[in-house]
Amino acid sequence: MTQPETPIDALSTHVVKVSKSDLPLTCPRTDDPTTGLHPRVVIPLKNPGDEASCRYCRTRYRLEE
Repeated sequence: MTQPETPIDALSTHVVKVSKSDLPLTCPRTDDPTTGLHPRVVIPLKNPGDEASCRYCRTRYRLEE
């Protein structure tokens, strides 16, 4: 049976909306209760509408206007 192709990022349903004032953005964020559960990584967001996922926890981040 053939499985439909699904990007791995599509498996994460949790999207965190962030603003330019949150940049530079890291995961986990400093105010996140999960700080320390995985190494801190920089989330590359530059323009409104950009989305990126953490490679460890798969949390998705979206830069709002």
